[in-house]
Parts: sequence; structure tokens; C-alpha cells
Amino acid sequence: MIHVLLDRGEDNYGREPLVTITSPACHRERGRSEELKPQTSEEVKTLLKLVGPVMVTTFFEFLPGFVSIVLAGNMDSPHAPQYVNAATFSKMLLTLMSTAVGLGLASALDTLCSQAYGAKRLDKIGEYVQTGVIVLSVNLLLVFATSWYAEEIMGQDADVARLSASFSRWMLPGIPFLYAYELTRKALQAQNILTPLVIIAVVGNAVNIGADYGLAYHTSLGFDGIAIGRSLGNMVLPLCLIPYFLWRPKHLKQWWISPWSFNVATSHLRVFLWLGIPGMLMNAMEMWGLETLSILSGLLPNSVVAVAAHSVLVNVNMLVFTIFPGLSVAANIRVGNCLGAGLPKTARLARTIALRVTFGLAATFAVFLYGFSGVIPRLFLSAGDSADLASKVMAIWSPLTVVDGLNCVSQGIFRGAGKQKSAAITNAVAYYAMGIPVGAYLAFQCDLGVEGLWFGTGIGDVLAVGTLVLLMKYCWTWEKLADQAKERANL
Repeated sequence: MIHVLLDRGEDNYGREPLVTITSPACHRERGRSEELKPQTSEEVKTLLKLVGPVMVTTFFEFLPGFVSIVLAGNMDSPHAPQYVNAATFSKMLLTLMSTAVGLGLASALDTLCSQAYGAKRLDKIGEYVQTGVIVLSVNLLLVFATSWYAEEIMGQDADVARLSASFSRWMLPGIPFLYAYELTRKALQAQNILTPLVIIAVVGNAVNIGADYGLAYHTSLGFDGIAIGRSLGNMVLPLCLIPYFLWRPKHLKQWWISPWSFNVATSHLRVFLWLGIPGMLMNAMEMWGLETLSILSGLLPNSVVAVAAHSVLVNVNMLVFTIFPGLSVAANIRVGNCLGAGLPKTARLARTIALRVTFGLAATFAVFLYGFSGVIPRLFLSAGDSADLASKVMAIWSPLTVVDGLNCVSQGIFRGAGKQKSAAITNAVAYYAMGIPVGAYLAFQCDLGVEGLWFGTGIGDVLAVGTLVLLMKYCWTWEKLADQAKERANL
């Protein structure tokens, strides 16, 4: 049975949720031998209840980067193609250092918090978040250094590198706010507190879009105004949590039980980094691989056309597939909660349902992308050559979106189970021993250009998802995973 609490009544943990999904199977005290056989229909409903809010939140968290590219490409300037490329490369640098590394390290919370919630150790969630503050504060130094010297790092066309560096520097003030929000978001998501995050994401995007448009199109800031708008949007996210926690104080007090303690925070550094470093690599391998393709596209003949086409493909791919990171997070939460509660059968069923739902949705998107491959790129670019090239590659790439979606959700399952290390190794081999080398060979040696780069990436995706599925099927013992989750929550 699934409980959806819409009122202000308190649940078993003393919360006052807007929308909270709980399953008695995941919160009832019983030994493993007494675990009831999970019901498929109940598990589908539970997963879908998680997917909706998480998917919307993920979509709105991706949207600022998408808006930046669109606004840059539609500026009334002969330099619009350079603006698109500069915004893309700046976004790439942010992805490499801030998203892939910083938020990748924070993925330790995906395992720790979800399993702690399943084990009813909510006090641990606050302690893990304190550890995350220390880890991400150190990473901020790397982010600031790379963004400040972005022009020297880029190695691209001089004008594009200069514009990218300026864009990156203007985005720096918002990064600490983004980190603070992401740490809190992961703690709330692990407890199935989802609706407030959707509202905050909407508010943040409204500020971002309004500031981007106003500063870029109606002030002398021009292109730099888009970056300033991004920073303002990031600043709003954690600030919105303040009135929310004042309105619902138990949503904070139930897990931030003890005051800040440096000793407590550092006591969890080992387990945090043990999960966070491979989690970062698991997340970063695919991101770095995609951004490496951006750099390679800038080295192709007629690089302005190639980079513009590649930029469109990256943003369309990310926009369409915002649903799969949502499914990935939902699977992560559900698997982690159930393993922490000592319910391996339910966790395994959640895994199976998540992959089946993903396959159906990914196949639908593949048909959509193929059918509209001649239309979608022209929403981004009016230039004929770049739009034509993007349309051609999109049609070729569309069938491979199925494995791309499965790979994304599989990684969420690995995070929920605390198996980041094996997923990181899999991605490293798939993308860096196969996907990128094959893509570079096809692009430069076989003169396939952007088409070759993307086809090589698809080969890496096939290898990665095949390996991850085989590991889950033949190498995992779910009862052992549940024991490990219990031990981890009680450290």
C-alpha cells in the first residue's frame, strides 16, 4: 500500500510533508526471512510517484544551460555563432570541474542518505551532509582556479576562448550557492521530500530566464549578461530553502539533529570519499567523454560549423533525456531505501521495473528524435550548414538513445546499492578504451567528422550498459547488499 500524504498530519518520523511517498514494506520492522513477496503493481506505483517530481526537478535544473545556448544563438549580432560556441565551452568547463567533480563527489549522499533513511537513522543524514560541506568546499578551490584561467585552458579559437573565459568568470559567484543547494536537495530526496524541490527549481529558473534575457538583450552587458543571470539563478536556489524550512521546520530538524561539528563531519570522510570518488568518476567518465568530443569537434575542418552542430546535438540530447536522470535518481532512492530497510527482494524488483520502464520510454524517444531530426536542430540554429549537419547526425544517433537511457538509469541503481566503483571502472573502459578512440578514428581518419564522433560514443554506450546489466544479473547478491547497507547506516 502506498501512502500519499497531502495534509499537515505527521507521519512516523514526525514530518509534515507536502507529498511524501512511503511503502510499509520499506519501513516495517521485520527480519529478512519475514520479508513479504513484493507486489509488482505496488512497486510500479511507488517508483512512478518518485519519478514525477524528480523528473520535473531534473528538467528545470538542466534548463539554465539550455537557455544560455538558445539566448546566445539568437542575439542580434554577427558574432552569434561564436557566442554559441563560447557558451558551450564555458558550460563544458563548468561540467568538467563543478558538475562532474563537485556534484560527482556529492553522489556519496545518494547512497549514504537513502540507505540511512531506509534504516531509520535520520540523524546520520545530517552528519553526512556536514561531511559533504567539507569535501565540496575543497573542490571549490579547483573550480575557481580553472574558471579564472579558462582562456589559457580552452586551447580553441582566440575569440571563442576569450568569450568563454569571461563567461566562466561571471558564473563563479553562483557556484557555492549551487553546491549548498545540491547537498540539501540530496538529503531531502533521500527522505522522499520532493515537491518543495520542484517549486524551488521553478523559481530558480524564472529568475535565471528573466535575468538572462533582461541583462543580455536590454543592457550593455550583452553576452556576459547571460552568465550573470546564471549566477543569480543559482543563488536563488538555496535562498528559497530558508522560507521553506521556516514554514516546515521539521523537514530540517528531523535530520539536522545535532549542531555543526567538525569532528563529526570529518569522522565520515573515509566512507564519503570511498563512495564519492568512484561516484565522481562514474558520473565524470561519461561527462568528460562528451566534453572531450566538444574539444575534438573544435579541431575538425570548418570547426565553427562542426562545433555549432555538435553543441545542438549535446543540448537536444540532454533536454530530451532529462527524464532519464529523473528515473535514475528515483531508482537510486528506491533501491537505497529498501536495502537500508533490509528488503533485498523489493530492491531487486525496483531495479527490474526501473530498467523496463526506461527501455519503453527510451524507445519512444528514439522514434521521436528520428522523426523530427530535420526540424529540431533548426530551433537552435538558423545557419544552414550547421543545422543540416546536426539533423543528419541526429537521425543516425537516434536508435542509440535506448542504450544511453539504460546506462543512465543503471548508474542510479549502482549508486543506490553502493556499487559506484564497479560502475566507474565500466565507464572508464567503455568510453576511454572504446568509445572516444573509435569516435576520433572515424572522425579524423575516416573523414566522418561529427558523425564519427557521435557514432563512437554510441559504441561506448553499448559496451557500458551491457556490462552494467551483466554485473547486476550475475555478480550481485541482494541479501549481501542489504547487510552492507545496514552496517553502513550503523557506523
